[in-house]
Amino acid sequence: MRAVVYRGEHDVRVEDVPEPSLVDPGDAVVRVRKAAICGSDLHFYNGRVPGVFEGTVVGHEYVGTVVDVGSEVTTFAVGDEVVGSFQIACGSCAGCLAGRFNHCEELGVLGYGIFVGDLAGAQAEYVRIPHADVNLLRVPAGLSGERALFAGDILTTGWYAAGIAPVSPGDDVVVVGAGPVGTFAAMAARSMGARRVVAIDMVASRLALAESLGAIPVNSAERSPTVAVEDVLGGQADVVIETVGLPPALITAIECTRTGGTVSVIGVHTEFEHPLPLGNLFARNITLRFGGSCNVQGWWQRALAAIESGEADPTVIVSHRLPLEDAAEGYRLFEAKEAMKVVLDVS
Repeated sequence: MRAVVYRGEHDVRVEDVPEPSLVDPGDAVVRVRKAAICGSDLHFYNGRVPGVFEGTVVGHEYVGTVVDVGSEVTTFAVGDEVVGSFQIACGSCAGCLAGRFNHCEELGVLGYGIFVGDLAGAQAEYVRIPHADVNLLRVPAGLSGERALFAGDILTTGWYAAGIAPVSPGDDVVVVGAGPVGTFAAMAARSMGARRVVAIDMVASRLALAESLGAIPVNSAERSPTVAVEDVLGGQADVVIETVGLPPALITAIECTRTGGTVSVIGVHTEFEHPLPLGNLFARNITLRFGGSCNVQGWWQRALAAIESGEADPTVIVSHRLPLEDAAEGYRLFEAKEAMKVVLDVS
């Protein structure tokens, strides 16, 4: 089969690799129809993920058709149209049984290397999914694959980030970072009843999209975001959602939060340490809520319901649709911020 393979920093190639088959009785094999390039894929693309070695089949956002199931799979059958979670949970440990699938004791991530399960990724014609009953979700009849595609990762991540704050009706919300996850977090905040949503970014095209979806844009390359937020809101925000994963973005989020407010951190932070304004946080009673890896299986039904009801149209973020064979160009465009979101047509 054809698949996107990591060959080194800034080097992914589409190559022939063996097709996956069932390994355990809880497995399913899915024929991938569409896959996407995720912002977290850029971490290994830029050489920042230890354990993603040369030859790894990458990617973790996908929809497709079940083509084979193990003897213990009870929820799915051959021919079912499914969206898959980017993270692989076992479904039976204490974390999973409590509904905290992102706390799974055996947590894996598709296409992300030996430290998270050493699982082949989904930017490929076929992908093997362990514990399929837990890690697949049936696509509702009448819903296109592209509309369901992001329920397995970034759409649900946006809903999770807003939900764990939580955003309440009447809240003023700031989203730091207007990329795909930030866009969906802003959608979620509005769905949850936010009064006003401010989107902060430095990329004009992202801010234009945010504005078209009802957010108030702030270009942090042109003015101080904290001053801009005070001007727009007449103060600071009840909830700030940080989606960037860099220390300056977290500091901006803290500065934009009102006394007694909450910062929901869903950006992927990889630094081992960074100074924080502890006195400021203490004096103003700011809650820092780190989301960690998204609890996809605990939240994806809510995200999918928002699509079905019309509250969310996830396809608005798609800027490029490319064949699988052009995946390397898709990575280049995404890394250069020339693309908002790249969808790969696999079959």
